Amino acid sequence: MPLFDDEVSAGAARALEEAGFTRLLAVPAFPVAGPRGFRYPLRTGTPDGGEWYLRSWGTDFEIVDRGWLRRGLRRSFSLGWAVVPDGQTDRLLMIEAFERDRSAPAELGENVLGALAPFVSRSAVAVGEQWGRPTLRVAALLVPAPKAEARAGARAEARAEARAGARAGAWAGGAAPGAGRGEVPGDR
Repeated sequence: MPLFDDEVSAGAARALEEAGFTRLLAVPAFPVAGPRGFRYPLRTGTPDGGEWYLRSWGTDFEIVDRGWLRRGLRRSFSLGWAVVPDGQTDRLLMIEAFERDRSAPAELGENVLGALAPFVSRSAVAVGEQWGRPTLRVAALLVPAPKAEARAGARAEARAEARAGARAGAWAGGAAPGAGRGEVPGDR
């Protein structure tokens, strides 16, 4: 499912953007020894001995480069694929904010979770410090998109009804299959 194509993910993104957050790409993996220092909660090895962080559930992540912070990026989020405790999802929201005041991350966390309440089924919050700045990190799992699912279900039901109607219509009024195409029984 493409991201932001349903009311839930679009609504969550809109709420965060209105609160001054910048959307970042949801990169699925980073090399552990990468020069930028990006990090996700899950770490895994590869057969060739490499190590990677996989986008995953938890608040032990870094999605902002320190240079970006110096240039003014203080609040960011990404929404996308991730490994979660019960499998995989394309609805993991990761939020990272760097504040100036020590009490700001806790208050911001409450405000963010309040704004996201209609869209989130589960969340985890961590307040700490990174690069000398009070920091907020939130991992949130978005609820399924009920309207998108309902539309998909309605389309599938309509297609099934159309197929059934076409079959039934071919026999209605005693007409044989193919009669609508000028065929008569026995032509096949």
